[in-house]
Amino acid sequence: MKKVSTVLLLTIVFAAYATAQNATLQEGLALKYLVQLPTEKSAHPPMIVLLHGYGSDEKDLFALRTFIPKNYLIISARAPYPLPGGGYEWYEMTDVNGVHDGNASQLANSKSLIEKFIKEVTSAYHADPARVCLMGFSQGAIMSYRVGLTSPSLLKGIGVLSGTIYPSLKPMVKNTAALKHLGIFIAHGTADERISFADGKAASDYLKSLGLKPDFHAYPEMGHTISRDVLSDLVKWLTQ
Repeated sequence: MKKVSTVLLLTIVFAAYATAQNATLQEGLALKYLVQLPTEKSAHPPMIVLLHGYGSDEKDLFALRTFIPKNYLIISARAPYPLPGGGYEWYEMTDVNGVHDGNASQLANSKSLIEKFIKEVTSAYHADPARVCLMGFSQGAIMSYRVGLTSPSLLKGIGVLSGTIYPSLKPMVKNTAALKHLGIFIAHGTADERISFADGKAASDYLKSLGLKPDFHAYPEMGHTISRDVLSDLVKWLTQ
């Protein structure tokens, strides 16, 4: 990751995050959210739904909207479980036999809420249901896997940034025709200190074992973050 790219990314994201502080929180659907309408008008625009990581909120990934193509309807959702120190989570993290996983009931509830939410915002904003992408970072990436791999007919694709597939998900995955058509973008830093690169690569290898074709990108020396290079590769994937 080039230093100049990192500085530029941080500058742009900081400005976008500051703007996001003044964005109006939307309520009344399955999840609270922020929305940016496409500046390139379309009767039925493509839509990207963003899922933040542990301890963050809907303003976090919404700051990346500067990089997303102008024809996209952008929705950034808030996780349902508040944390005592501030921020939100999609589920409580646990260990099962020494292996990282999540609270089963919370994972199931968040999955259900996200699926309901996708249907609601698709209808409310007249998005094209055939061009809906779900993108998440960290916990949000793990939830993107959970929704995409079990309800692939809801989505055109998923963008997984620094995520992995928990063992508890694998028995739920059905190798259907809809799953075969799910686009999957994966980005992971080789120096990720929270979700190891090995775990991210193992998820990609598992998908390949199902006959899927994930678009896997490794970023040397990148930690648990999103770089400009990641965003550049993500946009290429979105527009292909």
